[in-house]
Parts: sequence; structure tokens; C-alpha cells
Amino acid sequence: MNGTVRRDGPEGRRQRYIMLIAPDPSKFSGKPFPCPVCNMELPLKISCKGKPYCTCLDCGIQIFFRGQEGIARLHKIIESEEAVVLEFSAPARALFLYKRLQGLKRQKKHLEDKQGFFNHDRDRDEVIEVLGEEIKRVRKTLQEAKKDGEKQK
Repeated sequence: MNGTVRRDGPEGRRQRYIMLIAPDPSKFSGKPFPCPVCNMELPLKISCKGKPYCTCLDCGIQIFFRGQEGIARLHKIIESEEAVVLEFSAPARALFLYKRLQGLKRQKKHLEDKQGFFNHDRDRDEVIEVLGEEIKRVRKTLQEAKKDGEKQK
């Protein structure tokens, strides 16, 4: 791994730009990583510079793994297939899932309201169907959270 150093700013601070000989992108691409805000599973992607990143569309955050050490740690986690799971208490998880359900239902209703008899869009139908399936999946996850909460009692 190579790096270049340049002086930046009036203080002449040293800043390190890391030129990374990235691991095989297939080691990262599509692998799950949890959103630190909502705990949703995010698929890792590879930037044009060959570095991993992920985006949570629900929270509107992006996570970039730029530093040599951070990328190495992420690579180690993925190679060893360690579980990257954030533990939430059952009530916190249930509240998150409820909010997620409400958002999905709003999106689905908005698209259904746009779908008319004369301006019928088949692509919109498919998106509505996908939202319906996601609602079912989140409801199932909510039921699992309920069972987890009952086990903790």
C-alpha cells in the first residue's frame, strides 16, 4: 500500500492521501453492513477508486471506508465472516420497525394514488408490489422482535 504526503493549509499540516491497492472488490461488493443509525442491513458497494462504501436510503447517510486501517478491519471482518450485528433491545427494535412500516405504507399509498385508469404505469405497479413485499417482510421481522421480547421476560 502506497501513500503520498502533501502540505495543506496555512499551518502546513501534513495530510496523508492513501493510494490503496484494494482487495478484490468481490470481497466487499454486496456484503451486508449495518446502518449505525437504523440497523438496516446495507449492501457494501465499491467506489470508482476501489474503496468500499454503503448508503442508507432511509436515514440518508453514507459511510465511506477511506483509511487504510479501516478498510483492513472491514476486510478482516468480511473474510472471517464475523457477524456485524448491532443489538437493540426488543422495544427499541419494535419502534424502529413500526416507523419503517409507516414509511413504507406512506410510499405505497402515494404511488397507488398516482396510479390512475388513464395514466396506468406498469413500472409503478411493480414498485407498488415490491413495497407490499417489503411491508410483509418488516411485519414478519416485527413478529420476531415480539417473540425476542417475550423470551427476555
